[in-house]
Amino acid sequence: MELINLIAPVFAVIVTGYAFSWTKLLSEETSDALVQFAVYVLIPAIMFYLIGQEEFANLLNYGFYISYGGTLLVVFVLLFFCLKVALNFQVASATVAAFAGVASNTALVALPVLHAIFGSKGALPAVLANLVVAILLLIMTAVLETTAGHKASTKTPIHKILLNVLKNPIIAATLLGVAYSFTGIGFSDAVSDYLELLSQALAAVALFAIGFTTSVRTIVQTGPLILFLTVVKLIVAPGFVLLAAHLIGLDPLWTIAATVSAAVPTAKNIFLLAKHYDQEPKLAAHIVSATSFLSVGTLIMWLFVLHHLYPNAFQLN
Repeated sequence: MELINLIAPVFAVIVTGYAFSWTKLLSEETSDALVQFAVYVLIPAIMFYLIGQEEFANLLNYGFYISYGGTLLVVFVLLFFCLKVALNFQVASATVAAFAGVASNTALVALPVLHAIFGSKGALPAVLANLVVAILLLIMTAVLETTAGHKASTKTPIHKILLNVLKNPIIAATLLGVAYSFTGIGFSDAVSDYLELLSQALAAVALFAIGFTTSVRTIVQTGPLILFLTVVKLIVAPGFVLLAAHLIGLDPLWTIAATVSAAVPTAKNIFLLAKHYDQEPKLAAHIVSATSFLSVGTLIMWLFVLHHLYPNAFQLN
């Protein structure tokens, strides 16, 4: 019931956004304004805050990076080529769809779930999972910047493409967070409260924008593809992550954290970037909506499986 109470409000905000879109009480430009606010202000704040507050040494756990990040990267590559070859997706569209099938909402779902179960011990793995997602987003942004960020007739030098990627506020905030963590300075109470206040607004803004963009007709028309990507996101990817963590011999707590991080709904950042680059934003929004709704059941299933495999680890809190 606690998990349902955690995830249900996410879906409720999406429905609220859809209701305002359906009633046309707000203009169509509302979604664009919310996306820009999230991309340039809210997401950078939460990325910098979550990473920058950790000691740099705590950010190093190679087994976790391999089992979680490495596995998701492999799944992404397989999805990308499947979409490109079987469905004739363009590179940018296939990139968005494939990342929607692997990138998790670690900051707003995995972090509170793991913290609720394991206390402070569960927060660090969620932060590292968020760092992995940020790296995946760096790859996604680089591809989109290369294929969708410029006109086809324009030849852009590699160094300018790299500069554009690094200038992306999400990527810049992540790298600055890692660098700030290395200094070990930490945050004063005032700065911490400021960044936390901004980060708290992300859920409402991004989810409302997703609902505002969602079209039930489009969901029905693209149902099979959305169902396929949702199954990959909530069932296949977590299963592969769990297997990889087991084969590597990852600590039970970190294995549970990696699996849970892979099993939570698709990151809203995928939709925001898709909207920003105008590459399949509705498909990304529908996948976020579908995974947010269905993960209520699948996440409980994964926690049941993990509790059966590692019962002692659940007694840490």
